[in-house]
Amino acid sequence: MATHNITVTNNAVGCNNEIEQQLTVTGCSTYIVRLTTNSNALGPFNVYLDSSIYYSAQTRTQMLNGVVITIECGTPTPTPTPSITPTNVTQTPTPTNTPTPTETPTNTPTPSITPTITPTPGLSPSATPTNTPTPTETPTNTPTPTLTPTLSPTPTLTPTNTPTPSSAAFSAYLFPEPQDSTSLNDLGTYMFNAGATSFFGWGNTGTPAGPNYAADMAIYAQFSGWTGAVGNFITNVSSLNGPIRQSSGSGVDSYGCAQNQYTFGSIQTDVSLVNPAIQYTYTVWIPLAGVGGSMNNMTVDVGFGSACSTSVINDGVPDATNAAVNVVVPGGCAIPAGTYRILWMNELYSQPSSPPLSTTFWVKGDTKS
Repeated sequence: MATHNITVTNNAVGCNNEIEQQLTVTGCSTYIVRLTTNSNALGPFNVYLDSSIYYSAQTRTQMLNGVVITIECGTPTPTPTPSITPTNVTQTPTPTNTPTPTETPTNTPTPSITPTITPTPGLSPSATPTNTPTPTETPTNTPTPTLTPTLSPTPTLTPTNTPTPSSAAFSAYLFPEPQDSTSLNDLGTYMFNAGATSFFGWGNTGTPAGPNYAADMAIYAQFSGWTGAVGNFITNVSSLNGPIRQSSGSGVDSYGCAQNQYTFGSIQTDVSLVNPAIQYTYTVWIPLAGVGGSMNNMTVDVGFGSACSTSVINDGVPDATNAAVNVVVPGGCAIPAGTYRILWMNELYSQPSSPPLSTTFWVKGDTKS
């Protein structure tokens, strides 16, 4: 048993994003690393196995098709069976079948070959006995790891033996902005250098407004901290998502909470996804295409503790002016490219009101208007 890391970097200009998956293998394993078809990431991409580069400067097309990584796989060389008078032999899982003909044949050794075995998860490959000597293989179960963080915009790069389809066509994303002075200084400096004119972060500026709102928020979405693992920007916001219900009428989300058409399911933020010792200001980013192409506003439920909680507010009404403005997010960032509406209200500002965070923080869409 050995542990290995597969790392993929998106080297697009302005968004040097990286994800890593740790794998534990017990023998020869094969993985395909691919970009899902709903991704708008352009690359180029580098793929690493442990500390060594496995592929460099892969194009978007190459990553959509998938690149193959093999781990701990040698090249077996079969040993030819000498010319002998064969006898009946009891078969084993990878047998060499020795028939008993009426005369003594001379088997001609087949030149050394490298067999290709495609393991099926949960099954062990079996060899078909022939007169040609078959090398003994060590069957292995090939795991199907799942990566939570993704390269932008929502590229889900998943090493797996088979394609893994996206579980939802559209999702809303929760952006937790840390309110400590270091994080706010880093975010504000980035916004200023990137050309923002009126808004430099919720903790630095307050509620954005004015004619530059859409442009400033598009810059905000491109901040590298949203991919996580930078100071108190801990979690990639692509994993803080709630699938948007497309079916008509109402139902329940994956946590059993009531969900209406064109609203987003429960998004949980537990103490491992943020720094529980500080406050965060949250915004919800909703793809306009995921809510039927139009939206004035969407009420929101917010609470602490268990799923479906409304301990903070039930049917809260976000700022109506901001909720009606289109914000175009470019490719190569932590969430998929597209046109978004942003929900913000006082109940999402500086949570928890009295740190530390000791339980899960929940946000869920209620009714779209």
